[in-house]
Amino acid sequence: MALYYGYRCLFASDALLKQYGLGPASGFMVKLTGTYTLIQAIMYFILILTSPSGAWAVFAFGTIQSFLFVIFGYTTVKGPWAEIDSVKASAEGYIIPAILLVFHLIIMFYMGDIIYA
Repeated sequence: MALYYGYRCLFASDALLKQYGLGPASGFMVKLTGTYTLIQAIMYFILILTSPSGAWAVFAFGTIQSFLFVIFGYTTVKGPWAEIDSVKASAEGYIIPAILLVFHLIIMFYMGDIIYA
C-alpha cells in the first residue's frame, strides 16, 4: 500500500489531485506525503531482504504514523473539509491507515523479540 500511494503522490499526483478534488496548491503537500510513504515502503522492502532485527524505530514510526493517520484521516473525511465544493472525500482516508496499523501491530506482536533485539 505504501508503495502504491507513494508512487501516486510523487509520480501520478495530478491524477490523485483530480480524484480527490484538490486544487493545484495541494501539490506540494501531496508530494511531501509521497516522500514519507515511498521511503517507508523502501525501508520495509530492505528489511524483508535483510533482517528486521533491531529495526524497532522503523516499526515504531510506522505504527505511530498509522495510528495518527487513522484519527486525523477520520476527522478530516468526516469534518468540514469533506463538505467543500469539488472535494471528493472517501473512507479510504482512514480505512487504509487502519489496515496498515493492524499490520504494524501484528508484526510488532509476533516479531517483537526480533525487532527489539
